[in-house]
Amino acid sequence: TAYFVALQIGAVLKGTCYFAEEIFHLEARYRGSLSRALSACLHVRWHATLLVVSGLAHAALLDGDGRSLGLHFILACFCQLLFLVLGLH
Repeated sequence: TAYFVALQIGAVLKGTCYFAEEIFHLEARYRGSLSRALSACLHVRWHATLLVVSGLAHAALLDGDGRSLGLHFILACFCQLLFLVLGLH
């Protein structure tokens, strides 16, 4: 489940990076619409649903190792950003 959470976090972060780049092309490509640009870069419903389901499954399966769910989330975000920066995706 942690792997699926990390995959969804990576997809959301990658889409966010694409969206940050597409902001410069709002007028030319999206007629000035932020929502069109956002929907082109992120499949919000799909990734949000999978992230919530994977996150809940991961939280349910935590074995009480003393680490909080927030720490797991932060580490997964950091690892995905590192993969994006290093071009490992």
